[in-house]
Amino acid sequence: MNRISNICAITALLSVSGFASAEPTWHTSTINKVYPQSNGDVVLTFTQDHAKCTNGSIPKYYYLSANKNGVTAAGLQNIYSAALTAATANKEVTINFDSSTSDCNINRLLVVFR
Repeated sequence: MNRISNICAITALLSVSGFASAEPTWHTSTINKVYPQSNGDVVLTFTQDHAKCTNGSIPKYYYLSANKNGVTAAGLQNIYSAALTAATANKEVTINFDSSTSDCNINRLLVVFR
């Protein structure tokens, strides 16, 4: 019985580990394009790409999507607003994106106004 409990615990741990496989990666650049999509997602492109963003788009597409990489619908609107402000002001931003998938889903965006 003890062996079965250990196997179940190990299986549960592996399942949780496999589920949370996001690979957070930081990237700093200036926004080149802001591309809102009809499904509510937003695509950002930058003047310089990060090597860990592996999608086939040129320039690379970094996706901002609700319910992906911890982003809520409210979070999407906040990040989108900050991205538009930064793009309008031609300010550099720093994003955190998931490099474990080719969608490069954004989780955070920082704009520094100096």
